[in-house]
Amino acid sequence: MHEHAIDIHEGRIRIRESGKGPALLMIHGLFVSGDVFRPIVDRLSDRFRCLAIDLPGSGRSIASLSFIPGWLSYAKAVLDTADALSLARFSLLGHSMGAGIAIVAAANAARRVEKLVLADAVSLPYNVPMKGRLLRVPGLGGLLFRCYGRGMFVNYFRHDVFRDPRAMDLDLVLRHYEILSAHRTMTLAALRITADPRPVTTAVPTVGASSLVLWGANDRLVPPDVGRRLADAIPGARLEIIPECGHSPLEEKPDESARIIGEFLAMRGKS
Repeated sequence: MHEHAIDIHEGRIRIRESGKGPALLMIHGLFVSGDVFRPIVDRLSDRFRCLAIDLPGSGRSIASLSFIPGWLSYAKAVLDTADALSLARFSLLGHSMGAGIAIVAAANAARRVEKLVLADAVSLPYNVPMKGRLLRVPGLGGLLFRCYGRGMFVNYFRHDVFRDPRAMDLDLVLRHYEILSAHRTMTLAALRITADPRPVTTAVPTVGASSLVLWGANDRLVPPDVGRRLADAIPGARLEIIPECGHSPLEEKPDESARIIGEFLAMRGKS
């Protein structure tokens, strides 16, 4: 996997690229970077051109001074990245908040997005866990977020993101914490947009791309019922729920996730 950067209106975007074949743009979720896709890239790059991006203001991407986090602005950044890479047609793989961004991008570029893979997507309304609601409260949320230390961050991944904490890559989580420390204001703004997924919900029924909805059966952050409702709302979508898995099946169950995703992407036409 090699890394490079491109300049778009939304900032300088860092991309990790590996493999040849049909293009697959990968969009990460909150608190992390494109590094979360490494296990999947390792398993798909023999068949696909995998492009894992860091969103503006996340990872090693630098947001422009005019960039304001939002579902539409992130989706535009993804499509502008595709333009800068000269991708006329491509598929999207999004996880968590990144899956919500992928939905909005696919709805706004129907002729360009071939297939859509949505993993544990922030998309339809659901009951957000209490700690998530507190962080979104104006004033209080900002204060709590400034106090969000490394130990709390690691515990969040260990107890909330992963079903089996042994699947967690501690070194990667610690790198994610360093990212959060460097982009705390931008990350808090991104966190707050997840409290209102209405732009995503509105886009869902307009998605025309062949879609796979992938979910961890034991997701504590975005419950599997959201995945079932999402698959029902996207015309012709396929639903796959991975047993004994938390919020990040791409990391916790990479072999099974890559098998399902690879088979789906390889299918011709509507699935």
